[in-house]
Amino acid sequence: MKRLIGLLCNPFCKIRGKEMFLKINEWYHPVLSSAGAEKTRNYYLDNLKFVLITFVAISHFALQLTYVDDIKYLVHFIYLFHMPCFIFINGFLAKRMNGGGRLRADKIMVIFLMYLVFKFGDVLLDILFGRKGDLDLFEDSNAPWYLLALCIWYLSVPFLERVKPAFLIAGSLCAGVMAGYISHVDDVLALSRVFVFFPFFIIGFCLPGKTLEDFLDKKLRIPAILIMVAVGLSIALFWEELSPMKNIVYGASPYSESLKGLAEYGLFIRALWYLLSLLVSMSLMLLVPRCKLFFSVLGERTMQVYMTHIWIRNALAYAGFFAAVKEGPRLLAAGVLLGSVLLTFLLANKWLKLLFDLLMSPKLFARFLKEE
Repeated sequence: MKRLIGLLCNPFCKIRGKEMFLKINEWYHPVLSSAGAEKTRNYYLDNLKFVLITFVAISHFALQLTYVDDIKYLVHFIYLFHMPCFIFINGFLAKRMNGGGRLRADKIMVIFLMYLVFKFGDVLLDILFGRKGDLDLFEDSNAPWYLLALCIWYLSVPFLERVKPAFLIAGSLCAGVMAGYISHVDDVLALSRVFVFFPFFIIGFCLPGKTLEDFLDKKLRIPAILIMVAVGLSIALFWEELSPMKNIVYGASPYSESLKGLAEYGLFIRALWYLLSLLVSMSLMLLVPRCKLFFSVLGERTMQVYMTHIWIRNALAYAGFFAAVKEGPRLLAAGVLLGSVLLTFLLANKWLKLLFDLLMSPKLFARFLKEE
Protein backbone atom coordinates (compact mmCIF):
# COMPACT_ATOMS: atom_id res chain seq x y z
CA MET A 1 0.00 0.00 0.00
CA LYS A 2 2.83 2.40 0.91
CA ARG A 3 4.52 1.62 -2.38
CA LEU A 4 1.31 2.36 -4.30
CA ILE A 5 0.86 5.68 -2.45
CA GLY A 6 4.47 6.51 -3.19
CA LEU A 7 3.96 5.85 -6.88
CA LEU A 8 0.84 8.00 -6.97
CA CYS A 9 2.67 10.83 -5.24
CA ASN A 10 5.69 10.51 -7.51
CA PRO A 11 6.15 13.80 -9.42
CA PHE A 12 7.22 11.86 -12.53
CA CYS A 13 3.90 10.00 -12.57
CA LYS A 14 2.07 13.28 -12.16
CA ILE A 15 3.96 14.76 -15.10
CA ARG A 16 3.23 11.73 -17.29
CA GLY A 17 -0.43 11.88 -16.30
CA LYS A 18 -0.58 15.56 -17.17
CA GLU A 19 1.11 14.91 -20.53
CA MET A 20 -1.43 12.20 -21.30
CA PHE A 21 -4.32 14.51 -20.40
CA LEU A 22 -2.91 17.27 -22.62
CA LYS A 23 -2.45 14.81 -25.49
CA ILE A 24 -6.03 13.55 -25.23
CA ASN A 25 -7.27 17.14 -24.95
CA GLU A 26 -5.34 17.90 -28.14
CA TRP A 27 -7.22 15.10 -29.93
CA TYR A 28 -10.56 16.71 -29.21
CA HIS A 29 -9.64 20.39 -29.10
CA PRO A 30 -6.85 20.78 -31.67
CA VAL A 31 -5.10 24.11 -32.01
CA LEU A 32 -5.95 25.55 -35.41
CA SER A 33 -3.12 26.44 -37.73
CA SER A 34 -3.01 29.57 -39.84
CA ALA A 35 -4.54 27.48 -42.63
CA GLY A 36 -7.86 27.70 -40.76
CA ALA A 37 -10.43 25.33 -39.39
CA GLU A 38 -11.30 23.56 -42.62
CA LYS A 39 -8.36 21.15 -42.57
CA THR A 40 -8.98 20.19 -38.95
CA ARG A 41 -12.66 19.59 -39.66
CA ASN A 42 -11.79 17.42 -42.63
CA TYR A 43 -9.51 15.30 -40.47
CA TYR A 44 -12.43 14.85 -38.11
CA LEU A 45 -14.79 13.76 -40.89
CA ASP A 46 -12.18 11.36 -42.27
CA ASN A 47 -11.65 9.89 -38.79
CA LEU A 48 -15.38 9.54 -38.28
CA LYS A 49 -15.91 7.89 -41.66
CA PHE A 50 -13.19 5.33 -41.06
CA VAL A 51 -14.46 4.53 -37.56
CA LEU A 52 -17.95 4.06 -39.02
CA ILE A 53 -16.84 1.85 -41.92
CA THR A 54 -15.01 -0.31 -39.37
CA PHE A 55 -18.25 -0.69 -37.43
CA VAL A 56 -20.06 -1.48 -40.69
CA ALA A 57 -17.61 -4.29 -41.44
CA ILE A 58 -17.85 -5.65 -37.89
CA SER A 59 -21.65 -5.66 -37.99
CA HIS A 60 -21.86 -7.36 -41.39
CA PHE A 61 -19.54 -10.16 -40.30
CA ALA A 62 -21.26 -10.33 -36.92
CA LEU A 63 -24.62 -10.94 -38.62
CA GLN A 64 -23.29 -14.39 -39.50
CA LEU A 65 -22.47 -15.07 -35.84
CA THR A 66 -25.62 -14.04 -33.98
CA TYR A 67 -25.95 -17.50 -32.41
CA VAL A 68 -23.51 -16.05 -29.85
CA ASP A 69 -25.62 -13.86 -27.55
CA ASP A 70 -22.98 -11.20 -26.93
CA ILE A 71 -22.42 -10.79 -30.66
CA LYS A 72 -26.17 -10.60 -31.25
CA TYR A 73 -26.37 -7.70 -28.78
CA LEU A 74 -23.38 -6.04 -30.41
CA VAL A 75 -24.96 -6.22 -33.87
CA HIS A 76 -28.11 -4.42 -32.79
CA PHE A 77 -26.14 -1.85 -30.83
CA ILE A 78 -24.02 -1.03 -33.90
CA TYR A 79 -27.10 -0.89 -36.12
CA LEU A 80 -28.46 1.87 -33.90
CA PHE A 81 -25.85 4.30 -35.20
CA HIS A 82 -23.58 3.11 -38.01
CA MET A 83 -25.78 3.86 -41.04
CA PRO A 84 -27.65 6.79 -39.44
CA CYS A 85 -24.32 8.45 -38.67
CA PHE A 86 -22.90 7.69 -42.13
CA ILE A 87 -26.00 9.14 -43.78
CA PHE A 88 -25.75 12.21 -41.56
CA ILE A 89 -22.24 12.79 -42.99
CA ASN A 90 -23.60 12.37 -46.54
CA GLY A 91 -26.21 15.03 -45.82
CA PHE A 92 -23.66 17.32 -44.19
CA LEU A 93 -21.42 17.14 -47.27
CA ALA A 94 -24.36 17.36 -49.72
CA LYS A 95 -24.37 21.15 -49.38
CA ARG A 96 -21.76 21.09 -52.16
CA MET A 97 -23.96 19.08 -54.51
CA ASN A 98 -25.70 22.12 -55.98
CA GLY A 99 -22.86 24.64 -55.90
CA GLY A 100 -23.59 27.77 -57.89
CA GLY A 101 -27.10 26.52 -58.64
CA ARG A 102 -25.73 23.67 -60.77
CA LEU A 103 -26.44 20.12 -59.60
CA ARG A 104 -23.40 17.83 -59.56
CA ALA A 105 -24.99 15.30 -61.93
CA ASP A 106 -21.55 13.80 -62.60
CA LYS A 107 -21.16 12.93 -58.92
CA ILE A 108 -24.59 11.28 -58.85
CA MET A 109 -23.77 9.29 -62.00
CA VAL A 110 -20.55 8.08 -60.39
CA ILE A 111 -22.45 6.81 -57.35
CA PHE A 112 -25.01 5.10 -59.58
CA LEU A 113 -22.16 3.48 -61.52
CA MET A 114 -20.76 2.12 -58.25
CA TYR A 115 -24.23 0.81 -57.43
CA LEU A 116 -24.24 -1.07 -60.75
CA VAL A 117 -20.73 -2.42 -60.12
CA PHE A 118 -21.85 -3.56 -56.67
CA LYS A 119 -24.92 -5.32 -58.10
CA PHE A 120 -22.99 -7.02 -60.92
CA GLY A 121 -20.31 -8.06 -58.42
CA ASP A 122 -22.97 -9.73 -56.26
CA VAL A 123 -24.40 -11.60 -59.26
CA LEU A 124 -20.95 -12.71 -60.43
CA LEU A 125 -20.18 -14.03 -56.95
CA ASP A 126 -23.45 -15.97 -56.91
CA ILE A 127 -22.62 -17.56 -60.27
CA LEU A 128 -19.08 -18.46 -59.18
CA PHE A 129 -20.49 -20.37 -56.21
CA GLY A 130 -23.17 -22.11 -58.25
CA ARG A 131 -26.02 -20.04 -56.89
CA LYS A 132 -28.87 -18.46 -58.81
CA GLY A 133 -27.57 -15.06 -59.88
CA ASP A 134 -30.65 -12.88 -60.26
CA LEU A 135 -30.07 -9.28 -61.35
CA ASP A 136 -32.79 -6.79 -60.46
CA LEU A 137 -31.42 -3.28 -60.81
CA PHE A 138 -34.36 -1.55 -59.16
CA GLU A 139 -35.01 -3.80 -56.20
CA ASP A 140 -32.51 -4.36 -53.43
CA SER A 141 -32.62 -5.39 -49.79
CA ASN A 142 -28.88 -5.92 -49.38
CA ALA A 143 -25.87 -3.63 -49.00
CA PRO A 144 -26.16 -1.88 -52.44
CA TRP A 145 -29.39 -0.19 -51.25
CA TYR A 146 -27.31 2.54 -49.63
CA LEU A 147 -25.81 3.71 -52.93
CA LEU A 148 -29.19 3.73 -54.67
CA ALA A 149 -30.71 5.71 -51.80
CA LEU A 150 -27.78 8.12 -51.90
CA CYS A 151 -28.49 8.88 -55.57
CA ILE A 152 -32.13 9.66 -54.74
CA TRP A 153 -31.20 11.89 -51.79
CA TYR A 154 -28.61 13.79 -53.84
CA LEU A 155 -31.14 14.33 -56.64
CA SER A 156 -33.43 15.98 -54.10
CA VAL A 157 -30.83 18.60 -53.05
CA PRO A 158 -32.03 21.43 -55.38
CA PHE A 159 -35.50 21.07 -53.87
CA LEU A 160 -34.20 20.80 -50.30
CA GLU A 161 -32.35 24.10 -50.64
CA ARG A 162 -35.67 25.89 -51.19
CA VAL A 163 -37.36 24.63 -48.01
CA LYS A 164 -36.82 25.92 -44.48
CA PRO A 165 -34.80 23.51 -42.29
CA ALA A 166 -37.55 23.17 -39.67
CA PHE A 167 -40.05 22.03 -42.32
CA LEU A 168 -37.50 19.67 -43.86
CA ILE A 169 -36.70 17.96 -40.57
CA ALA A 170 -40.34 17.71 -39.50
CA GLY A 171 -41.44 16.49 -42.94
CA SER A 172 -38.70 13.86 -43.20
CA LEU A 173 -39.50 12.53 -39.72
CA CYS A 174 -43.19 12.28 -40.60
CA ALA A 175 -42.34 10.48 -43.86
CA GLY A 176 -40.01 8.12 -42.00
CA VAL A 177 -42.54 7.04 -39.40
CA MET A 178 -45.47 6.88 -41.83
CA ALA A 179 -43.54 4.80 -44.40
CA GLY A 180 -43.92 1.80 -42.11
CA TYR A 181 -47.67 1.80 -42.66
CA ILE A 182 -47.39 1.46 -46.45
CA SER A 183 -47.20 -2.23 -47.29
CA HIS A 184 -45.83 -1.74 -50.83
CA VAL A 185 -42.91 0.50 -49.80
CA ASP A 186 -40.13 -2.01 -49.34
CA ASP A 187 -37.22 -3.05 -51.58
CA VAL A 188 -38.32 -1.34 -54.84
CA LEU A 189 -35.75 1.44 -55.37
CA ALA A 190 -34.93 0.84 -51.69
CA LEU A 191 -37.86 3.20 -51.03
CA SER A 192 -38.53 2.01 -47.50
CA ARG A 193 -34.98 2.83 -46.46
CA VAL A 194 -34.98 6.01 -48.56
CA PHE A 195 -37.82 7.35 -46.40
CA VAL A 196 -36.77 5.80 -43.09
CA PHE A 197 -33.16 7.04 -43.16
CA PHE A 198 -33.98 10.37 -44.86
CA PRO A 199 -34.21 12.32 -41.55
CA PHE A 200 -30.53 11.62 -40.83
CA PHE A 201 -29.58 12.97 -44.27
CA ILE A 202 -31.78 16.03 -43.71
CA ILE A 203 -30.34 16.77 -40.26
CA GLY A 204 -26.83 16.64 -41.71
CA PHE A 205 -27.88 18.79 -44.67
CA CYS A 206 -29.48 21.44 -42.45
CA LEU A 207 -26.72 21.54 -39.84
CA PRO A 208 -24.35 24.53 -40.27
CA GLY A 209 -20.65 23.69 -40.06
CA LYS A 210 -20.19 26.18 -37.21
CA THR A 211 -22.89 24.45 -35.18
CA LEU A 212 -21.12 21.11 -35.61
CA GLU A 213 -17.82 22.67 -34.52
CA ASP A 214 -19.44 24.23 -31.45
CA PHE A 215 -21.01 20.89 -30.53
CA LEU A 216 -17.68 19.07 -30.85
CA ASP A 217 -16.01 21.73 -28.71
CA LYS A 218 -18.27 20.91 -25.78
CA LYS A 219 -16.65 18.85 -23.04
CA LEU A 220 -19.21 16.06 -23.04
CA ARG A 221 -16.97 13.04 -23.61
CA ILE A 222 -17.71 11.38 -20.26
CA PRO A 223 -21.53 11.71 -20.67
CA ALA A 224 -21.09 10.36 -24.22
CA ILE A 225 -19.29 7.26 -22.91
CA LEU A 226 -21.94 6.77 -20.23
CA ILE A 227 -24.75 7.00 -22.81
CA MET A 228 -23.15 4.43 -25.10
CA VAL A 229 -22.44 2.05 -22.22
CA ALA A 230 -25.97 2.48 -20.85
CA VAL A 231 -27.60 1.80 -24.23
CA GLY A 232 -25.35 -1.20 -24.91
CA LEU A 233 -26.03 -2.72 -21.49
CA SER A 234 -29.76 -2.08 -21.84
CA ILE A 235 -29.83 -4.06 -25.09
CA ALA A 236 -28.06 -6.98 -23.40
CA LEU A 237 -30.07 -6.91 -20.17
CA PHE A 238 -33.50 -6.39 -21.71
CA TRP A 239 -33.09 -8.42 -24.89
CA GLU A 240 -36.12 -10.58 -24.20
CA GLU A 241 -38.32 -7.49 -24.07
CA LEU A 242 -36.59 -5.71 -26.97
CA SER A 243 -36.22 -8.63 -29.40
CA PRO A 244 -39.74 -8.27 -30.90
CA MET A 245 -38.68 -4.78 -32.02
CA LYS A 246 -35.19 -5.70 -33.24
CA ASN A 247 -35.95 -5.42 -36.99
CA ILE A 248 -36.88 -1.75 -36.68
CA VAL A 249 -33.16 -0.87 -37.00
CA TYR A 250 -33.03 -2.11 -40.62
CA GLY A 251 -35.81 0.14 -41.92
CA ALA A 252 -36.37 -2.28 -44.78
CA SER A 253 -39.97 -3.39 -44.36
CA PRO A 254 -43.38 -2.19 -43.18
CA TYR A 255 -44.36 -2.49 -39.54
CA SER A 256 -46.65 -5.43 -40.32
CA GLU A 257 -43.55 -7.47 -41.27
CA SER A 258 -40.83 -6.03 -39.05
CA LEU A 259 -42.84 -5.70 -35.84
CA LYS A 260 -45.51 -8.41 -36.30
CA GLY A 261 -47.76 -8.21 -33.23
CA LEU A 262 -46.43 -4.76 -32.31
CA ALA A 263 -47.28 -3.19 -35.68
CA GLU A 264 -49.93 -0.93 -34.16
CA TYR A 265 -47.20 0.71 -32.07
CA GLY A 266 -44.92 1.13 -35.08
CA LEU A 267 -45.00 4.93 -35.07
CA PHE A 268 -43.88 5.12 -31.43
CA ILE A 269 -41.25 2.40 -31.81
CA ARG A 270 -39.72 4.09 -34.86
CA ALA A 271 -39.80 7.46 -33.09
CA LEU A 272 -37.97 5.88 -30.14
CA TRP A 273 -35.44 4.37 -32.55
CA TYR A 274 -34.86 7.80 -34.11
CA LEU A 275 -34.25 9.27 -30.67
CA LEU A 276 -31.85 6.51 -29.59
CA SER A 277 -30.02 6.57 -32.93
CA LEU A 278 -29.48 10.32 -32.69
CA LEU A 279 -28.37 10.07 -29.07
CA VAL A 280 -25.87 7.27 -29.69
CA SER A 281 -24.66 8.83 -32.97
CA MET A 282 -24.02 12.15 -31.23
CA SER A 283 -22.17 10.33 -28.45
CA LEU A 284 -19.96 8.52 -30.95
CA MET A 285 -19.26 11.75 -32.81
CA LEU A 286 -18.05 13.33 -29.57
CA LEU A 287 -15.66 10.43 -28.97
CA VAL A 288 -13.96 10.52 -32.39
CA PRO A 289 -10.69 12.52 -32.32
CA ARG A 290 -10.55 15.68 -34.45
CA CYS A 291 -6.84 15.78 -35.22
CA LYS A 292 -4.82 13.92 -37.83
CA LEU A 293 -4.29 10.28 -36.83
CA PHE A 294 -2.60 7.30 -38.48
CA PHE A 295 -5.89 6.20 -40.06
CA SER A 296 -7.17 9.65 -41.10
CA VAL A 297 -6.11 9.17 -44.71
CA LEU A 298 -8.08 5.90 -44.83
CA GLY A 299 -11.30 7.82 -44.25
CA GLU A 300 -11.19 8.87 -47.90
CA ARG A 301 -11.42 5.20 -48.95
CA THR A 302 -14.68 4.06 -47.40
CA MET A 303 -16.37 3.21 -50.72
CA GLN A 304 -13.81 0.54 -51.60
CA VAL A 305 -14.07 -0.96 -48.11
CA TYR A 306 -17.88 -0.87 -48.16
CA MET A 307 -18.14 -2.80 -51.41
CA THR A 308 -15.28 -5.27 -51.15
CA HIS A 309 -15.84 -6.38 -47.55
CA ILE A 310 -19.38 -7.48 -48.49
CA TRP A 311 -18.07 -9.55 -51.39
CA ILE A 312 -15.48 -11.18 -49.13
CA ARG A 313 -18.04 -11.89 -46.41
CA ASN A 314 -20.48 -13.39 -48.92
CA ALA A 315 -17.76 -15.52 -50.50
CA LEU A 316 -16.81 -16.86 -47.06
CA ALA A 317 -20.46 -17.59 -46.28
CA TYR A 318 -21.00 -19.43 -49.58
CA ALA A 319 -17.80 -21.42 -49.03
CA GLY A 320 -19.05 -22.65 -45.63
CA PHE A 321 -16.61 -20.65 -43.53
CA PHE A 322 -19.17 -19.35 -41.04
CA ALA A 323 -20.80 -22.77 -40.75
CA ALA A 324 -17.39 -24.17 -39.79
CA VAL A 325 -16.85 -21.37 -37.26
CA LYS A 326 -20.20 -22.21 -35.68
CA GLU A 327 -19.04 -25.79 -35.08
CA GLY A 328 -15.86 -24.60 -33.37
CA PRO A 329 -15.26 -22.95 -29.98
CA ARG A 330 -16.98 -19.62 -29.29
CA LEU A 331 -13.57 -17.93 -29.23
CA LEU A 332 -13.41 -18.41 -33.00
CA ALA A 333 -16.37 -16.06 -33.42
CA ALA A 334 -14.51 -13.35 -31.51
CA GLY A 335 -11.52 -13.99 -33.78
CA VAL A 336 -13.72 -13.41 -36.84
CA LEU A 337 -14.78 -10.01 -35.48
CA LEU A 338 -11.16 -9.08 -34.86
CA GLY A 339 -10.39 -10.25 -38.39
CA SER A 340 -13.10 -7.95 -39.76
CA VAL A 341 -11.34 -4.98 -38.15
CA LEU A 342 -8.02 -5.99 -39.69
CA LEU A 343 -9.76 -6.54 -43.03
CA THR A 344 -11.04 -2.95 -42.94
CA PHE A 345 -7.46 -1.69 -42.79
CA LEU A 346 -6.31 -4.10 -45.50
CA LEU A 347 -9.10 -3.13 -47.91
CA ALA A 348 -8.30 0.56 -47.46
CA ASN A 349 -4.96 0.03 -49.22
CA LYS A 350 -3.64 2.49 -51.80
CA TRP A 351 -3.63 -0.03 -54.68
CA LEU A 352 -7.34 -0.71 -54.37
CA LYS A 353 -7.80 3.04 -54.06
CA LEU A 354 -6.20 3.51 -57.49
CA LEU A 355 -8.74 1.12 -59.03
CA PHE A 356 -11.70 2.78 -57.34
CA ASP A 357 -10.40 6.26 -58.19
CA LEU A 358 -10.42 5.18 -61.83
CA LEU A 359 -13.98 3.85 -61.55
CA MET A 360 -15.20 6.86 -59.59
CA SER A 361 -13.59 9.61 -61.63
CA PRO A 362 -16.30 12.17 -62.48
CA LYS A 363 -14.29 13.60 -65.40
CA LEU A 364 -15.77 11.25 -68.01
CA PHE A 365 -19.32 12.05 -66.93
CA ALA A 366 -18.55 15.75 -66.66
CA ARG A 367 -17.26 15.76 -70.25
CA PHE A 368 -20.33 13.84 -71.43
CA LEU A 369 -22.69 16.24 -69.67
CA LYS A 370 -20.83 19.24 -71.06
CA GLU A 371 -21.17 17.90 -74.61
CA GLU A 372 -24.88 17.36 -74.07
